[in-house]
Amino acid sequence: MDKIRQLLNPTSEKYEVLYHKFSKLRLDNKNLREQHQGKMNAHEHEIKLNTARNLIKLYEKVEETKRSSYKIQQVDPSIQQMMMNVTQTEKLMLAVMHDLELEVIQAENKFFDAENADIASYAPAKGLAQGLILKTVRKGFRFRGELIKKPAVVVTR
Repeated sequence: MDKIRQLLNPTSEKYEVLYHKFSKLRLDNKNLREQHQGKMNAHEHEIKLNTARNLIKLYEKVEETKRSSYKIQQVDPSIQQMMMNVTQTEKLMLAVMHDLELEVIQAENKFFDAENADIASYAPAKGLAQGLILKTVRKGFRFRGELIKKPAVVVTR
């Protein structure tokens, strides 16, 4: 009976060794889980960033198509329907972009900052402050607050 008590005693040497091994395994497992979670989060962010970039390209093509369709002077109902479909597609894309936290940068009436915009051209100031953005030539985009495409702007000189 004494031998059994001694074996079951929590202070026995075997118990302590097993307890420390188990504790180390739990800690290693926790560290591996945290590393895996971090890698998965980074991978998920990269996938969403690539999706955002592709969505920007698609959005720009829809805008280009829309601008081209305004040049058509025909009153053909099928062309009018096509133009309405392009407009609907643009609205749906804007909704998806909003859900993805992809936003169009509004640069007009702000002062130029080289980190947030590229200069497409200059315009005379005509009583306005120098370095003021007058017009956006190419839209810029932010994904979850991170600048992923700079806008091209017209700036006063």
